[in-house]
Amino acid sequence: MNFKKNLLFNKLLKEYSLPVDFSFSVQIPREIRKILKSRILVSDLGISLEGLGKLYAVREKHETKTIIEDSQNHFHVDWYIKNPTNKKAFMLGVKTLYLLAEKFEKKKIKGVRFWYSFQTPELAKLLDKSLKIKDDETHYISDRLSFYTRRKGEEIISIKNFKKSFWAILIIDI
Repeated sequence: MNFKKNLLFNKLLKEYSLPVDFSFSVQIPREIRKILKSRILVSDLGISLEGLGKLYAVREKHETKTIIEDSQNHFHVDWYIKNPTNKKAFMLGVKTLYLLAEKFEKKKIKGVRFWYSFQTPELAKLLDKSLKIKDDETHYISDRLSFYTRRKGEEIISIKNFKKSFWAILIIDI
């Protein structure tokens, strides 16, 4: 496994006193365990998990197999936490992504990028401020986990895009 993290991700690891090798424990909700136990599906359309929905063939000019995989293979762990805190949501997201990449690696599947983005309510507020958006709203924890086959010329997410960011980013390539 090859790990890439942006500066904000590393800052949150330190702030939450978490080991950089992700060797911490976290309670994984039943819904997330179900996703992690889903069968890996490999087809001409790409790679997915049985529980995440079906991949479809490219239909529109802007679509690629990679874009479709990324879209269909994404989920949010913060939806499954009762009374989420920033730390609990971050820990669950990191651990879930790591376990998912580990599952693919154990099945000897290579050439897959797993990525996690995480934003605290405070970071969302700072983002709005930086964009000069009137800030009357309540902000919430936001996260996204996804994976896709790495194909030449079809990179969806790169750590370079998130060096200075309001999102903590973790990428795992296998």
